[in-house]
Amino acid sequence: MRINTQELGSMAFDARIALDGDETAALAADLNKVLEHLDIIKTYDLDGVPPTFTPLAGIRNVMRDDVPAPSLPQPTALANAGDTEDGQFKVPPILSEDGGDR
Repeated sequence: MRINTQELGSMAFDARIALDGDETAALAADLNKVLEHLDIIKTYDLDGVPPTFTPLAGIRNVMRDDVPAPSLPQPTALANAGDTEDGQFKVPPILSEDGGDR
């Protein structure tokens, strides 16, 4: 599998990463080298090979059980808010009027 500059440009746009033409070409070449190495690994017969050690083996979730409890009263929840309106937190808009990013 190879990545071409058009695909990479589309991915960069989706990730909000600005790349010029030279950067796109260089990154595509680097990513294709990585993919070539992965293709080599795919050729090995790994049937019966046990998984390697992971430091996460045997780790369990140590958080407490989630127990329902009464919510804060609205005035208490809004007490330290920077700005409120109609009993709600008021925050600056993050989208422009047309729905796009600012």
